[in-house]
Formats: sequence, C-alpha cells, structure tokens
Amino acid sequence: MSKIIFHVLIQLIALTVLIMVTGCSNTPTHNTSTANILDLSSPTLPKVAAEFITTRQDEHPEHDHEAHEDNVTWRFWRDSNLVTIERPQLGMGELWQRDGQAVIHRKLYHRDQRAIEFQPDDLRMMETAPSWQKLSLLLDLAVLAQLKAGDIEWSDDYPVREYEGKVAESEWRIVMRMDLALPVLIERQNEHGSERTELLHAYALTETPWEPTPTEGYDVIDFADLGDKEYDPFVAKVLSQMGHGHHH
Repeated sequence: MSKIIFHVLIQLIALTVLIMVTGCSNTPTHNTSTANILDLSSPTLPKVAAEFITTRQDEHPEHDHEAHEDNVTWRFWRDSNLVTIERPQLGMGELWQRDGQAVIHRKLYHRDQRAIEFQPDDLRMMETAPSWQKLSLLLDLAVLAQLKAGDIEWSDDYPVREYEGKVAESEWRIVMRMDLALPVLIERQNEHGSERTELLHAYALTETPWEPTPTEGYDVIDFADLGDKEYDPFVAKVLSQMGHGHHH
C-alpha cells in the first residue's frame, strides 16, 4: 500500500510541476523592451495611416439650451513631408506639403474634382499656419505641455500616456499612443459644447487598406485668385462656406 501511495504522490508532484511550468509560459507579458516609445517633439515621426471618428456637440443657449450633435469619420495619412486628411462621407479633404520650412496647403473638393491652394503667405495672412508638428500629431504640443501627464501604461499591448487638465476655458483629456505618436482619444469640453475624437484603426503607411483619393487632373485655383472668379458657382459656394467674401 505504501508503495502505491508513494507512486501516486510522485505523479501528483510531477503534475503540479507541469501545471506551474505551463502556467508560467502562458502568462501574458508586455514587450516593453521592444516597444518604441517616441518623443512627441521629434522631427521624425513614423509614417502611418489612421481612421478616426469625431463627435461634436454644440450648445446653443439662445435656443433653450438645445444641442446639435454630428459625427464625422475621417482618415489621416502621415508621410515625412506630406499630411493628407479625408472626410469620405463629405467628399472633402486636405493636403499639407512641406518644402523645407515652407508649407503649402490644399483644400480638396473631390465631388467637384477641384482644389484651392494656399501659399505660405496666404496662410500667414489668414493666421492659419499651423506648425508641422501640430499637423503631424493632430494636436498642439503647447496644449499638451499645459496638461498633467500620467505614466506610460499599456493598452492592448500598446504604450499609451494620458494627459488631463484645463487650458484657457477648455477641459482636456488626451490619450496618446506613444509608439506611433498618434492620439487614441482627444476630448475637449467648454461652455460652447464638447468634442471627442477617437482612433478607430491605425496602420503602418505601407500597410494601409485605403489610399488618398487621386487628385491628378483636378482644377487647382490659387487662393489669391478667388476674388477674380466669384462668377464661378464652385468658387461662390466655397466663399460662402468660408463665411466671408474674398479680399486681396
């Protein structure tokens, strides 16, 4: 009997050791050693393609506190010297191209197969010339610097960092994917309403499932020439959307 008990004990011990070894081998780990934690101020960021959804809710106090909400799904491509944004459901897009220190901007109207090009002087005059870093990150580093930064944590095996706080009159919550230098979440709220942008998909640029709409053959109009083309129904529509007439 003692031999049988001894034999059973040996088997139980062997089984226990096997379970422990198997359990250890299946323990989920984070490959922190291989993760590329990026400096968001780096002039060289990964080439990526991404899809986002932005939800805006605008408050209208003058209309008994009614709220207007809209959702827009949009895509983003970031190359070394080219940033492209498209809103497929609206048939519109934007292109920003860097040439040295100069940045050229095009508003793309895919349904009309036309574009309006803004030269660096136009952007400066309109005070709408963002830094290349802001275009590449989809947010302003000056805002990020004023928020409280959390520690780098892991979500779905990706390194992320959360930022929270108040800048001017807006409350912010931003979550960045630190391996791609892309926002996973941007939330902003103030007395005028709220805006939430959420990352849906992200890919290396070489693996993107969708490409920007080809724009070869588009009729490109210089912004400085809009005033001479006000008779053009397309130009009239664009000027109306901009909310003002054109002035040289």
